[in-house]
Amino acid sequence: MQVKDEQVGIVRGEASVSTYQFSAHPDSKLKFGEFVAAKNREGEWVIGNIRRLENINWLLSEGKSTYYSLELDLNEYGESIEANEALIATVRVLGRIVKNGSRIEVAPNRVPIPNGREVYKVNDELLKEIYNGGPGYIEIGTLLLREGVPIYLNADELVSRHFAVLAVTGAGKSNAIAVMLGEIVERLRGTVIVLDPHGDYVKLSLPNTGREYVKIIEAKIKPEEMDGEELADLMEVQKNAAIQRNFLLKAWETVKHENPQLGGRELIEELRLKLEKWARDREGSYWDEYIQGYRELEKIDSNTVSTITRLTMRISRFLRNYGHVLTSEDIVSQIEPGKVNVIDLGPLDEGQMKVVVGKLVQKVFEARVDYEKARKKLERIKDELKRGRVVKTSTLEGEVKELEKTMKDIEGKSSALAEPILLIVEEAHIFAPQGEKNDAVRILGRIAREGRKFGVGLGVVSQRPNKLNEDILSQTNTKIILRIVNPRDQEYVLKASEQLSEDLLRDIASLGKGEAVIVGQAISLPALVKIYNFKARGGEYGGEDIGVVNRWLKRAESERKEREIREEYEEEGIDFDY
Repeated sequence: MQVKDEQVGIVRGEASVSTYQFSAHPDSKLKFGEFVAAKNREGEWVIGNIRRLENINWLLSEGKSTYYSLELDLNEYGESIEANEALIATVRVLGRIVKNGSRIEVAPNRVPIPNGREVYKVNDELLKEIYNGGPGYIEIGTLLLREGVPIYLNADELVSRHFAVLAVTGAGKSNAIAVMLGEIVERLRGTVIVLDPHGDYVKLSLPNTGREYVKIIEAKIKPEEMDGEELADLMEVQKNAAIQRNFLLKAWETVKHENPQLGGRELIEELRLKLEKWARDREGSYWDEYIQGYRELEKIDSNTVSTITRLTMRISRFLRNYGHVLTSEDIVSQIEPGKVNVIDLGPLDEGQMKVVVGKLVQKVFEARVDYEKARKKLERIKDELKRGRVVKTSTLEGEVKELEKTMKDIEGKSSALAEPILLIVEEAHIFAPQGEKNDAVRILGRIAREGRKFGVGLGVVSQRPNKLNEDILSQTNTKIILRIVNPRDQEYVLKASEQLSEDLLRDIASLGKGEAVIVGQAISLPALVKIYNFKARGGEYGGEDIGVVNRWLKRAESERKEREIREEYEEEGIDFDY
């Protein structure tokens, strides 16, 4: 096991099991974040990285408070000044280097590094072994200071224990997600659902397979699956508009009961007609699901007619603006296994996105729960029969058939639901905002808590971490954190991340585009990583800035050409047709 490269310093000063300092060799070229190693008191190699670099000159450091006193010292000491320069490095200990079979691992360090021990730069080959991939890993980038050391993430940990990608706008979130999508789908043939509110992935093309494993699904609203409260939220009928919501709920249950064959836009049209009839007749009856029968409406006065009319006008406006996204088709049935299934939410506004996402994610999760429960119970029954622990009876056979039917029904709806799924939520703070309770928050929170038991992984992506539901963020055990400059966002991320230390947090504000701090269970050690450029690898996605200046200049150039043509026409005495 080759650990060291060249010697870079000697340990000095106080040391603990978690940190130490060393005086750097004058010829060493050290950088912040560099990996180094030294032996502890028991002779074990301990790896760490440099968290602080200080330059000190012993001749000039004591009592030299003015420019002129320093100038006098420079004249007096001359060339000997440089000989008294010292570079002091502070190292955060990551752990002991141990060999576990064929793998190199890092275990907790229990004893400090003694003074006088030599410090070495860690060999690239050792870092490659520590961050080594293999079956079930995806390659996301390279160490920021060691371009020859690729970084791999454990996909099982990434998916089953959930992850978050956090950064300011323009720092490279979409690129990082695109790299992960390419690896998960092309390398591992995984199934991914991406909730895409801004069309960042509608142009997605993977580096090796293009669009072969990409499915774009336009978000549609299936109203017949909604109850009255959900429909009212979808149409933005405010909760304090009690009379409107009350009539909407009664009319909705009635038209659904009376028109079981209808769905999509046609059912909403029936809803409007039912309300118009009640307002016109000033009376009517509605279906009461609780008593499974009809009840008569209370007498409708002029004020109530006006209220119902405003409601029908709202429904008409909703049909005019969003009628094209109403459907009776099931979006879930369009999800395909082994592909990136991009749910394009662009045609909807934020409120409608929340309603649609809540319904969609709930259906996916409940199907996975039912499938896994049926599969596990079926396996247990078959195992007990094989071992002779239970006797085959007609009752048991009936239970087996029922379990098999449950699984076949789910497979028939979408074969993708018969296997683990990764759900990636772009702009997650829209769907699961801190302090808000809606269907999307509830189901995403449940997936964050229970998803690993049923093969539903969750990846949340956000540019506003402090706006994101804290319970959901804290359940993501791997964090890929690109540049974050807002102190409140930094503090919030630190609070929600057990693996993130304050010194790593300080790195985040100084990261460049495409650079990230990665911590958590999916990576062997916390690392500063340069994420691969997805487009440079042959992939494509949307989400880039619209090119404001280029568009302005293009328009200005068009105006200039038009002006030149007009001037030429005027010189010839010809009228210019605008």
